[in-house]
Amino acid sequence: MLVPQEVPTPQPEEGLLLRLVAARTKQEVLHQLLEGIPGLRGLTLWGEDGTSLIAWAGERQEQNGERLPLSEDPEYWLSSEPVIKFPPEILAVAELRLLYLDAQDTSVRLGNKLATLTAAAKTDALTGLPNRHALEADLKRLDASNNAFAVVFIDLDGFKAINDRYGHALGDSLLKGYGLWLSRVTGPWGRVYRMGGDEYLLLMTDFPGSPETFQEWAHERLQIPFVDGVSASIGIAWRHENSSISEVMRLADQRMYQAKSERSGLPPSRRTDRRTTYKIPTQSS
Repeated sequence: MLVPQEVPTPQPEEGLLLRLVAARTKQEVLHQLLEGIPGLRGLTLWGEDGTSLIAWAGERQEQNGERLPLSEDPEYWLSSEPVIKFPPEILAVAELRLLYLDAQDTSVRLGNKLATLTAAAKTDALTGLPNRHALEADLKRLDASNNAFAVVFIDLDGFKAINDRYGHALGDSLLKGYGLWLSRVTGPWGRVYRMGGDEYLLLMTDFPGSPETFQEWAHERLQIPFVDGVSASIGIAWRHENSSISEVMRLADQRMYQAKSERSGLPPSRRTDRRTTYKIPTQSS
């Protein structure tokens, strides 16, 4: 052992073990030891074979001071001023608490990382809007709740020509700008998703009006030409129009393409080069 055996073992204050178990940080573990063991003026906690300074309380020990391993296979070492022999039960409880705090910190970090990855998986990288995966999760919740809602498919007309003429940098700016516009217009009434390419979707759950009023509002606010040569075709369907959410989604999709064909004078067609198949969630039995 590194600590001289002739140094008498100090008697810790009553209740020190309980205070160590309740310590919320490594710094607090050291403070409890410093206050609970008579004669101590300073404690320093080390890691990585006693070479890495972690924390200290009271008088800080020098880098070349003696270090006491907390166990036979230690994660931590202690140096003290003055050098003393610690009661073994104190060292055991202190090490267990330090290891627990380490595990707790790791759990928090992993939880935060998982939350970040989960959010990224449900977020469109370009616009920051929720993506198809987020929509699927939201539709599943709505399907289970039986709450009323409207689906609005939106497809930008004229965007491809702007993108081809002025480049993807401007095109990306327009897509982000239109997504921001949709979010501001929608406000607390629903949620905006980017479906891919120049297609968006509104899931309206709290519109303060009738379906007829919403129809007027949508055509007035969503189809405005937000930049020269670019406007939007929309298709709206309501939950009450079909008991199946899949059919409601398809109905809104069909109406959007019908609106696009009426505006262009061309027959309806799906532009599969920009559009991927949407997987409609089904309610579990």
